[in-house]
Amino acid sequence: MTLILGEEQRMLQDSATDFFASRLPLAHNRALRDTGLTHDAKAWREMDELGWSGIALPEELGGLAFPLSGIALIQAQAGRTLAATPLLSSNILCAGLLALCASDAQQRDWLPGIAGGTVRAALALDEGTRHDPSCLRLAACASGDGWVLDGSKSLVMDGTLADTLLVAATLAGETALFILPAVSAGITRTPLSLIDSRDAARIVFERVQVSADGLLARGDSADQMLATVLNRARICLAAEMQAISRELFDSTLAYLKQRQQYGAWLGSFQALQHRMARLFTELELAESTVAAALSALDGEGELALLAALAKGKVGEVALKVANEAVQLHGGIGVTDELDIGLYLKRIRVAEAQYGDHLFQRTLYTRLIALEART
Repeated sequence: MTLILGEEQRMLQDSATDFFASRLPLAHNRALRDTGLTHDAKAWREMDELGWSGIALPEELGGLAFPLSGIALIQAQAGRTLAATPLLSSNILCAGLLALCASDAQQRDWLPGIAGGTVRAALALDEGTRHDPSCLRLAACASGDGWVLDGSKSLVMDGTLADTLLVAATLAGETALFILPAVSAGITRTPLSLIDSRDAARIVFERVQVSADGLLARGDSADQMLATVLNRARICLAAEMQAISRELFDSTLAYLKQRQQYGAWLGSFQALQHRMARLFTELELAESTVAAALSALDGEGELALLAALAKGKVGEVALKVANEAVQLHGGIGVTDELDIGLYLKRIRVAEAQYGDHLFQRTLYTRLIALEART
């Protein structure tokens, strides 16, 4: 495991920092929320022009062949200004699945559009109120030369913006992954209102026809590939939440140093110093789990184990930091006047996405037990 970024990683991180600070600052993203928009389409096109949508994809398919940790670094900088990007849904999850399990013909058909940013894709997976990849009720059955999908997905991130859907279904008692246009007959998409103002949809599939070449994988291989991209997404979310937690900690610390009460600086009160000191140590510990997970993204270390560790620990710490930030700011901390509430809402959604800290803790325990048995 390395705790130091390489030169190319630092350059990408600096580029992302500059882009989000100048192009998608927090004030701009707040204005988008106030006008009911979930994203800045023009800024997304500019991300594509920077080549970010092709990170970690083969060059022959329009990618950059940059290490996967690059997307996590971009995601972290986006978190600092609460900028929405298509990278997690379209690239880490969907392009990642296509790169892992699609045939050469399927990759040629679908990956260049995603790598170039002209096609947005979303993964239709969760069907309940909580993340559970093992609980699939959306059914697939053979129909002529193709397949028919029946069922619904409760929460599909970037689902209303997607041109293409990757769908996890149950086929003869095993997991199957399909790809199809989002405008296929029988698909109904209902936008959902999330507290962080990101795009999401509930999607219903009624006798949706899928061509024979729409099946990507089934059985154990489908389960394994799905688990791999979910672990990658969890690491990206951990990196984002860690960056948000740092922003909250730094802004709260600055507030305590400049706010006076009863003729004294708030930062001079020992009880508040102790609370900030505890948060700092928790943040440092969470930072180390993210560093280990970033290395796992690039092939150093056990991906599943470190993804569960990072997402679980960072999610737990992020919730604690956000709650403390609100309390330490006092009454103004719960108003929309400050940005704290926006960060808190994003953390609440990101922490639950693809498994909250309780889910990750359970998963981590099972993985450790499995290693011990083998």
